[in-house]
Amino acid sequence: MPLPSETAARAACRRPARRLRRALPLALLLGGLMAGTLVGCASLPAPEPPSYLDERTGITLTVVDAPLVLARERRDLAANARDYLTLVGVSRNESGRITSALLLHRWSTIDARVAAAPAAEPKLVIVADGRDIRPQPLAELPKEFRPSATHDLWRPPVSTVATTAYRIDAATLRFIAESRRVSAFIDERGDDLPYVLWRDGRDALARFAAGTR
Repeated sequence: MPLPSETAARAACRRPARRLRRALPLALLLGGLMAGTLVGCASLPAPEPPSYLDERTGITLTVVDAPLVLARERRDLAANARDYLTLVGVSRNESGRITSALLLHRWSTIDARVAAAPAAEPKLVIVADGRDIRPQPLAELPKEFRPSATHDLWRPPVSTVATTAYRIDAATLRFIAESRRVSAFIDERGDDLPYVLWRDGRDALARFAAGTR
């Protein structure tokens, strides 16, 4: 006959085993739910470039779902200060005639001169995998590319922004999107310091270019 202490020890050993058997189905259920959630998240489709009807012109605009943002540090003026270039792919559908463009928003957290109205349209140079891309600026920013009640075309939420529109084709946009290294500068005397990639929007640009002629 087992001693009382032995009986108590055996019972103590059996209790965790019973708890484990009761807890195992719940753990398996929770694990299955978590796995299903992860699979569901992984299978979500990529966002599509949104479209807007510009109420002022009747032109339909399609824009990237995320912009490319490049930056350069301005430690000469203050710590953690930067100048920025926000690049936005956009297409305009005017009665079935579709053209693409690249918007450049110039802005700064410290130097208002960066976003000051230039005497001439800035000469943007995008360097993609060592290739210089020099899109041609439009003489004037079209009305539909100005912020409206229905869209802002990724205009940064700061008080002073200088926006320029450039002609560009879908093949060039795809090349930029597929490049491993992307930087940019403004080809002007005294303002040719490079901007490096700060917020990566190449995947969004690739999605946009895929549906652009």
